[in-house]
Amino acid sequence: MSPKVLEKGSLVFWFHSYDARHENRASVHVGNGTQDDHNDAKIWLEPEIEVARSGRTLRKHELSRALKVIEENRDYLLEVWRDYRG
Repeated sequence: MSPKVLEKGSLVFWFHSYDARHENRASVHVGNGTQDDHNDAKIWLEPEIEVARSGRTLRKHELSRALKVIEENRDYLLEVWRDYRG
């Protein structure tokens, strides 16, 4: 299961269960109203916020907005990520 962890307007932020099991670096996926693993953006949360994959669902200005939301909510996202991983 890949849980949705945050919504801001049409942006949906979610964790991918595969990432939580197989990656040591925290990341969040971002879609435009959906959770589409193959097309959504993937953003590293650590050590710094960084675009891992820009995806196909977000326009440039939406990706910029998503990065701003992530920056504003980074502590929360990292806390929820750690809880999700167990």
